[in-house]
Amino acid sequence: MSTLGLIRNKVRRLTGRPSEQQITLAQVDEYINTFYLYDMPETLRLFDQKTIFQFMTEANVDTYDMRNQMVTDDAGSSTLYRAADVYNNLIPPAYVAGYQVMWTQSREQLFIQYPAIAQLNQTLEGDGTAGPYSVTFANTPILQRSVSVGAIDNTETVINLVDEPVNRRDGDLYPINTMVPTAISPFDINYLTGVVTVTFSNAIPIGNEISFSGVPYVANRPQAILFFDNILTMRPIPDASYLIRIDAYKRPTSLLATNTNPQLTQWWQYIAFGTALKIFEDQQDMDGYNQIMPMFMKQESLVLRRTIVQQTNQRTSTIYTEGLSFPYGNNNNQF
Repeated sequence: MSTLGLIRNKVRRLTGRPSEQQITLAQVDEYINTFYLYDMPETLRLFDQKTIFQFMTEANVDTYDMRNQMVTDDAGSSTLYRAADVYNNLIPPAYVAGYQVMWTQSREQLFIQYPAIAQLNQTLEGDGTAGPYSVTFANTPILQRSVSVGAIDNTETVINLVDEPVNRRDGDLYPINTMVPTAISPFDINYLTGVVTVTFSNAIPIGNEISFSGVPYVANRPQAILFFDNILTMRPIPDASYLIRIDAYKRPTSLLATNTNPQLTQWWQYIAFGTALKIFEDQQDMDGYNQIMPMFMKQESLVLRRTIVQQTNQRTSTIYTEGLSFPYGNNNNQF
């Protein structure tokens, strides 16, 4: 019998529901996968779940959203999943093209070292029309999500626009802090050439100032990575494609087919006990829940034992051990 078959039978015995009339096979599998995919990896951080998350950067693109990065859930799979749904956690160390880089989850720490200050400010005056109005920044390229445009139109409405990139070269302009952003059209932002063109919805009176600002940068190999809001931010901004490799904890693969097995066969009894607890939860059967809880905790300790033994011979690294050195964050703070 497959490991999944053993789990199914164990769940039925533990919950006292041996027949399809009491709980269907599809319902049992749903409970099994709910516990295995969502409860178990959040409860336990096991050594066997540790892996490497890797992807390639793009030239002149500094942010990479884990909710948009598509990956396969296991080797040979043709199904794509969002990286944020496949990897529970990203943790240091992180490497860029083989070089270890600074890893931080603090925006303050990154931007103290690599400040994103709008160094370019250019202004035009309204000519009594809606536009188009165009400027060319002297220093290029321009950082994505750093371009802003401000003006007051003929209805006395204050217009504040910020950019949202379409690709590595072009971007759109949107009103700031709107619940449902609507692009101002026609528009054009070319981050590489520094040309920004916008036509407003209403006319800009003669003499009214139109301000344009943005942040220039010098592209290079990234030396620091910020992980915040499921987004990886690179500094300096990449000047080419680099392989990024970061340690990660990965969710298990779902148990769907009868012949499938959990990542480690050893886990099957723990999964069965955890699944039974979820069934008792939904049925509000606290007597059954409390009765099997001690056995569930025993299985959990057995599952943890492998990770504990694996980690006992690994000394915690410090700056004083194993000759560790951290070359990132040296004299080049340009981005």
